[in-house]
Amino acid sequence: MILHLRAAVEQLYAVPPARFTPLRAELVAEARAAGEKSLATSIGALRKPTVAAWAVNHFVREHGDEVDELRAFADLLREAQRTLDADQLRVLGRERAWRVDALADRIAEVAGEQGQRLGAGVAQEVRETLTALIADEGAEASVLTGALVKALSYSGFGSVDVADVVALGDAGDEGDGGDGDGPTRPSLSVLPGGGGDPVDLEERRRSRRTAERTRLQSAVETARTELRAADRQVAVLTARQEEVTEGIADLERRLATARARLEKVTGELDEAHGIRDRREEEEAAARKALDAHDAGD
Repeated sequence: MILHLRAAVEQLYAVPPARFTPLRAELVAEARAAGEKSLATSIGALRKPTVAAWAVNHFVREHGDEVDELRAFADLLREAQRTLDADQLRVLGRERAWRVDALADRIAEVAGEQGQRLGAGVAQEVRETLTALIADEGAEASVLTGALVKALSYSGFGSVDVADVVALGDAGDEGDGGDGDGPTRPSLSVLPGGGGDPVDLEERRRSRRTAERTRLQSAVETARTELRAADRQVAVLTARQEEVTEGIADLERRLATARARLEKVTGELDEAHGIRDRREEEEAAARKALDAHDAGD
């Protein structure tokens, strides 16, 4: 018997999309049969999640550990942004896209195992939801309810609009002991498979965050070491480049000197050829004169 709206939400948002509407009708009928008209109305008003929202909800409920890893990464990225840690931001910034893609692919895979194929548009909505989770704590809390009704999106700056994205939203848990004093933050606990005891993810989040920070800090130190090695290599090669450049300049100076000498010698050779030609002509003329003299005798 459904006595609280929260219990109805946990059941409805744990089932495949095709089962949502029939189950909602069953729960409404149960509430009415129990004389809970207000509860029946509230259950009937629960919105069917989009395929992207269902896929994320299902994954959060069934594979919370993998979501925790993304949450730990999100905490580190937000901390790096708050502290303006340039080294961490470079490392984490490179990781963000592939982490989102990898988890989105896993969500699509798990949805496929349930007979629900995610098309390109739906897969993109899943990626946008994961990106929003990383960017904003409110979006993260909404995702962790396991009761999204639509995908989230992040514009790239500011906070994520989480209004009206969760089944219960800020209305609280009607019939579930709420004090009615005002809006509440989405719960950080979900009920795996739609029933059983709530699973508190915070402890696992802290331990995974610590482990992830240790891993990423190691990655930063490795990157720094490699950067210093690269700086040394650049310095060595720069010195070699300067040495080779100076050698080329010296060779060019020597070549210019050789060319000048060649030009001078070529000029002197041309002049010598001219003198020789004149001497050859003079010798021929003298021989001719001698021959003529001898013939006159």
